[in-house]
This record gives sequence, C-alpha cells and structure tokens, in this order.
Amino acid sequence: MKAKLSVILPVGAIAMMATGQVWLSHIRYETSLQTAEVQKARDALKGEIHTLDLELASLTRPERLRKVAQSELGMGPPHPMQVVRP
Repeated sequence: MKAKLSVILPVGAIAMMATGQVWLSHIRYETSLQTAEVQKARDALKGEIHTLDLELASLTRPERLRKVAQSELGMGPPHPMQVVRP
C-alpha cells in the first residue's frame, strides 16, 4: 500500500501541475486575443478622433464663421452705437 501511495502522490502532483500549466496557457491565449481586440478598437477610435478634429478645424475657420454669420444669420460689423466701452 505504501509503495502505491509513494507512486500515486507524485504522479497526481505532476498531473495537477500539468493541468495548471495548460489552464494558464489557455488564459494567456485568451488574454492576448482580448488585447488585440482592444488595440484594434483603440486604433479605430484614434482614427475617428483624428477625422473629427479635422472636421472641427474646418468648421471653426474664421473665414467660414464670418461667411455663415453674414449669409445665414444676417450679421455684420457692429455700428458705432453697438460698441460698449468700459
């Protein structure tokens, strides 16, 4: 009985360590897949932010704002009586 126990315990310990190693490898693989997905999403968002920054810069150009103010809002330079000085 002791001889069987002295063989079973080390074999069981080795089997548990091997199972743990396989489990850790699986976790590492899944983590690397998730990391790749997150990096891909981050890159897509960076591209979208860049596009939106360009659009914002285009929409807030002083020449464009002046044109919109004059044509769509009927605005113009202030008359002397509209300027308030402290």
